[in-house]
Amino acid sequence: MRKIVVLLPVFILALFYLKVSAGLRDKTSLVFSVCIMFIIMIIGVYRTKQESLLQACIQSSFLIYVFGVLTLTGYFMLFRELAAHGWWHKLLHRIQTKDKINLQPFLMFKQFQIASTQVIGNLVMLLPLGIYIPLLFPRLAGLFKVFIICLSVSVSIELMQLITNARSTDIDDVILNTSGAIVGYIIYKVLRLIN
Repeated sequence: MRKIVVLLPVFILALFYLKVSAGLRDKTSLVFSVCIMFIIMIIGVYRTKQESLLQACIQSSFLIYVFGVLTLTGYFMLFRELAAHGWWHKLLHRIQTKDKINLQPFLMFKQFQIASTQVIGNLVMLLPLGIYIPLLFPRLAGLFKVFIICLSVSVSIELMQLITNARSTDIDDVILNTSGAIVGYIIYKVLRLIN
């Protein structure tokens, strides 16, 4: 029963997202990407124990968080782009022309103020992940492990954005996302010391 409680909120959220996105011309790839996400989530939930209602709520909020990050970063467009004719040539052209691609570290700080939504948003996006990893996966609770996981997640997001052309691909996003996750991990450790 707890496993259903964990999955139900994100399932409702996904149904709402599909209903809102019903006007899209290519619904097949959208439904396909949502199904893949759910298969992975279901496997994860059924492999994990929910020993208390609090633990089930934490897992459920984690899945809602993952869904939100996937929505913000363009995951649900990924399969549509991969199915499109000539996507590989478009990708190569984008890389060659550096269209919406920044590989120069700290360029964002020349373009945006530190308090801008672009900077703060990227800093905050993976902050919860730095808290969720040690909370849900105690074996991965070390700073270095959290750093590597969050760095990998951030690089994966940027690569996905490169493929989908949904947003820009920026090394500064990786730096800010990973820094935010480390801040989240530090917050987790401080709260553990207080308790």
